[in-house]
Amino acid sequence: MQTEAWRWQAPGAPEQLQRAALELPPLDEFAVLVENRVIAFNPVDWKLIASGTAAWQAGQVPGVDGMGVVLAVGSGVHHWRIGSRVAYHTDLRHHGSFARHTSVPARALLAVPEHLNDEAAAAFPCPGLTAWQARAKLPDLRGESVLINGAGSNVGRFAVCLLPTAGMRVFASAGSSHHDWLRQRGVQAVIDYRAPDWLEQLRAANGGEPFSAAIDLVSEQAARTLIPHLGYYGHLVSVLGRIECNPLPAFTHCLSLHEIALGAQHAYGTDRQWQVLVEAGERMLQELVTGELPLPPMRIGHFDELPRLLGEFRRVGQGFKYLLRI
Repeated sequence: MQTEAWRWQAPGAPEQLQRAALELPPLDEFAVLVENRVIAFNPVDWKLIASGTAAWQAGQVPGVDGMGVVLAVGSGVHHWRIGSRVAYHTDLRHHGSFARHTSVPARALLAVPEHLNDEAAAAFPCPGLTAWQARAKLPDLRGESVLINGAGSNVGRFAVCLLPTAGMRVFASAGSSHHDWLRQRGVQAVIDYRAPDWLEQLRAANGGEPFSAAIDLVSEQAARTLIPHLGYYGHLVSVLGRIECNPLPAFTHCLSLHEIALGAQHAYGTDRQWQVLVEAGERMLQELVTGELPLPPMRIGHFDELPRLLGEFRRVGQGFKYLLRI
């Protein structure tokens, strides 16, 4: 079967992607062919386009997130029907979502609730599942203080909603345009990360006490700045860049370091781990329907505009979810 895709040739800008035909290989035994309806952008998309990976060759189709309907199933797939509406985060060792059709591992598919629209479903997988993984790294911290650095991001918006339901008190850094919304979601205090003393201000809002945990959504360097503000037995979850070695002396603060790498689950996750993640993701999709989880602000374009809009997303898209209808 032949489809159409935006294809990567070499490291560069999103605008260098080329629209071309793609001959789909025979469907893997445990894969599903999805006819995409909406695809979503994530920062990892333009970052990989800029750098490439060892697994990519000229002609690679980028894109981790999408939603659509099941068009065909592999011979070993028995739990999906043709025509089912699904959302997915896919394995970029193979072709991704920037195409009219994408082959996706069946174990990674999320069932889309009947009353959730296509755009909302496509906007969810990467940020929503990443936020759930970050939350899952933390022990029971009911009543304790947790700092989210970069709470205005799409991952941050989901994390801000997950932590209070587990009884945690949330403090956050974010650009000023996000402050009202974050306060409405129950954040105890939010400070603009551009303020030179934003960490000191947040700690003062916590009564001067160190935080029990922090989730960093910015960079390895930013994550390191949080360490002095974590208390004994604290937890630091890094989503964008891992801290290779604990910088604190042994047998002092007993700080636990955690890394998040959703894409790595495709290569290293077990079927049981996928089952747990998918069940969590489908619960969160239902919470999008009920309004318990918020939809991000969206900018919606068309498949024909993909390189231009991905370039725009890279430059000015912070705080918005970019989606393309096909």
